[in-house]
Amino acid sequence: MEKMITGIRTASLVFAIGLAGCDGAVSAGDTSSSGSISSCVELAEGTYQFSDGLFIPASGIPEGEMGEASAGAPLQWAGRLQDDLRQDGFDWLSITSRRGLAILEGQVEDETRKIEAIEAASTAIGADPIAADATSIVIDNIEVDGGEAPVGAPLVSLPASPSLAACEAAFAGTLSARTVEFSANNSSISEDSLMVADALAGIALLCDGYQIEIGGHTDARGAESFNERLSQTRADALRDYFIEHDVRSASLSAVGYGESQPIDTSQTTAAYARNRRIEFTLTEPEPDTADWRD
Repeated sequence: MEKMITGIRTASLVFAIGLAGCDGAVSAGDTSSSGSISSCVELAEGTYQFSDGLFIPASGIPEGEMGEASAGAPLQWAGRLQDDLRQDGFDWLSITSRRGLAILEGQVEDETRKIEAIEAASTAIGADPIAADATSIVIDNIEVDGGEAPVGAPLVSLPASPSLAACEAAFAGTLSARTVEFSANNSSISEDSLMVADALAGIALLCDGYQIEIGGHTDARGAESFNERLSQTRADALRDYFIEHDVRSASLSAVGYGESQPIDTSQTTAAYARNRRIEFTLTEPEPDTADWRD
């Protein structure tokens, strides 16, 4: 925080020098020992943070409040990128930030336009140093006219410091009529399932004050030992994905149950599909391991 305040003071000082030496411009280059300015550029009126030789706009935060904001929030990157994307034609899109999540929301006429918006927003976040540092997961909560609820809807419904029951409901709601598919070698998540995996990882991030067991299950076809290994590999892959996206490893466990816990004992294609699944079981943490982070 001290670094940020110092940066603001430096920016104010150089801005004042710029007004005197450049007739309304601020130095973009080095200054000599006498304080003369080597080159000048114009800056729009507003509040700036000075960092690594650059003036970074503070997106409308009053100067007196800058020191009270957190490292990602003071520049209001979500609103800034949202405005840029709206100028690029995504005038229905909004972006909100919540504990490492960039939540994309709005309503659009078709799936193609939705995918374009998600790709554009993800690219913009990745290309912006402040946004990229503040974001671990991009969440799809964009509604398509006449379509199903977006995959991120259960996550968005979670309150601050959610209850165990609310977290379980969010996991279950995300996987309702959806599955997590895996690659051919079962060691990674299929690209087609990444948005589902991201939503699940986002829920885990918001709920990692609880112990979260990722349970892998298979159908009964094949050898029992093979199915157990397969389910463990898939559960491990999802756990690894969560950890890569900043979920606390201490809150996660992965268990492969193989074919031992079917939910449909019929020997039909539909039953096999229901039995091949990922389930989440949450428990209260030990008192000395609880770590809620709002």
